[in-house]
Amino acid sequence: MTQLGIAGLVITTLCIVQRVHASWWYLGIASSVLDNNLAYLDTPSKCTAIPFLETRQKELCQMSDNMLDVLSEGASMGIDECKFQFKDRRWNCNTFNTTDVFGNVLSINSREKSYIYAVNAAGAMYAVTKACAKGKLTSCGCDPNIKREKTDGTFEWGGCSHNVRFGERFTKDFVDTKEFMKAEAPSLMNLWNNKAGRKGITKNLKLLCKCHGVSGSCSMKICWRTMDSFRSIGLYLKGRFDGASKVKLNKKKNRLRPVEKTQKKPTKLDLVYLEESPDYCEYNPDLGAIGTSGRLCNKTSPGLDGCQLMCCGRGYYTTIKEIQEDCDCKFYWCCRVECKKCKRNVEEHYCN
Repeated sequence: MTQLGIAGLVITTLCIVQRVHASWWYLGIASSVLDNNLAYLDTPSKCTAIPFLETRQKELCQMSDNMLDVLSEGASMGIDECKFQFKDRRWNCNTFNTTDVFGNVLSINSREKSYIYAVNAAGAMYAVTKACAKGKLTSCGCDPNIKREKTDGTFEWGGCSHNVRFGERFTKDFVDTKEFMKAEAPSLMNLWNNKAGRKGITKNLKLLCKCHGVSGSCSMKICWRTMDSFRSIGLYLKGRFDGASKVKLNKKKNRLRPVEKTQKKPTKLDLVYLEESPDYCEYNPDLGAIGTSGRLCNKTSPGLDGCQLMCCGRGYYTTIKEIQEDCDCKFYWCCRVECKKCKRNVEEHYCN
């Protein structure tokens, strides 16, 4: 089979799993498949061959040789962070091997959907900005404008400040493309939450500094601006998820506004949603709910990970698990540590 024939086969295979909500997020799951099947193609051809990218996304994908890998990393970061932040909740950000990745939860314009869009937009921006600083992309580098910002003589700009301006601008163009095609409330909601995800990064920038001088006198301080850890960004957006605002469409102005007039108007940093979430207690594939039956819960916790709330009042069962771990460790000079292997039983609790 010719190379073009193989590429066509890959495209056909990917299109089989393509659904209404096909998204660039799928790069975070299918990157290994794409690498294996499209390895012989150059970057522009790879980008063009991916069926779940929009035309503009394919164009942006071709900007630098490593851009596809960077975007795949960003998608993977967003998916993994969502799973981590919600691992102890009824909805645990479960994913599927389809081009919409998150399944039918996307059919409801809920808080969960708002977080999915925000954290994945943030993942794309984070990965692109990091790649700029590391010299992986030919289209960008360190922040070229940072030295224009005044420091009042307290320090001097140096090092490689993260180019969040480029990262934000590029990912806005890349991530928002599909939503600009529609002037509907769900698309406006997605655009809002995409922006909130990107703003979550710029809101949490840090200043790192190094001192220079005789005997640690710090006569000269060199500083640069960097993004916070992505784990911190994910947690920050989780807080915005908990305080998300319910909105509705103002048809006259074609913009979102609070459902109630007395409700505080959401800022650009806030997440917004249009519909209330299901309780996710019972299996309901139409709502993207896998249920909590069989989920591990914390017997002593009064929180959302506790058996009472996680199991939705259905009760739980307990199993005894034997684990083996190091014990009685001793240090021997020089240089080794020897441990015994000890066994102990632990209780684990699962929802009925």
